[in-house]
Amino acid sequence: MADRTAAHLSNDHVCAVPAAATTVVPPADDFIKRWVHDNHWLSPERRKLLGRWVDDPTPREEVAEQLGTSLGELLRSFNNTAPISPPIGFRYRSVGFAVTAMAGTCDDIADGRYPQFGTPVTLRCYLTDTSLLPQGMFEAADWNFMDAGRPGFLGYAYGVRSGETLYLAGVQSDIAVRYSYLFQGRGGETEIRVGDEVQARGTEDPAALYGQYVSALRRTFQRYWIQVMLGAVTAWAETEQELTELGLLEFPLTAEEGTQGHVVQRVYRELPDRLESTSRCVRVADRCHPYTVALFDEVTRYLGDRWKPDRR
Repeated sequence: MADRTAAHLSNDHVCAVPAAATTVVPPADDFIKRWVHDNHWLSPERRKLLGRWVDDPTPREEVAEQLGTSLGELLRSFNNTAPISPPIGFRYRSVGFAVTAMAGTCDDIADGRYPQFGTPVTLRCYLTDTSLLPQGMFEAADWNFMDAGRPGFLGYAYGVRSGETLYLAGVQSDIAVRYSYLFQGRGGETEIRVGDEVQARGTEDPAALYGQYVSALRRTFQRYWIQVMLGAVTAWAETEQELTELGLLEFPLTAEEGTQGHVVQRVYRELPDRLESTSRCVRVADRCHPYTVALFDEVTRYLGDRWKPDRR
């Protein structure tokens, strides 16, 4: 694995990326003003609420309680911030999936790992044949209320686009990562979406309801979830002719995240190596955001014949 900790001096700032990295400086822009405070797709009340979410570290449960609203209603207002595109179909290992795109931010904008430049992008991935698994499984795992009202929600990717590059800050799937806690009774207690709330509950009940479907979940998605999510991103990017590159943010890992085999290590460190990525610094104001960048041609090579957009 390449050394991604060495620093170099570029344009009078120090970047914590290898000396061979290129530096890109996007056009100056007030990202939060444009996409939060001046987002005219949102009502004035929702713009104000989203602005509070960006600036106020109050936990989401406390915000919902203070406002007298459900957690689901609150998070949907943070996650649905622009029109959502029609679904784009693709297949991986002969299983049908779909991806939708939104030129807007999601609730992760407030987590400190969301570089603010360019145009925001939120991509959602769904299983198209919803008869394969009960809808209750998808809802139980969707504790961020990201499904946008569409059944079969599996995961999402978010970041920004700038020039020819899609810069992703996050790629995640709660149903893939948490399935053993949710549906196999491991861990004793876990957080589960119940209606419009998230509750800490014992795992015996969801395991009794959905344990028999774990094999189908693993066979269709969980074993290959990183490739499926990468396939969703690529299926959408193929409809955007100007996009030729995919970047993954190299945020500093916690001690737990850096453990061999940890999901964050697999996505943000091991995957770029498999894609033969190069390092890039995106400089925004006085801060360097390190990314690994690969051509989408290399991504499609990595996905191989098991991945196929429906339009081919």
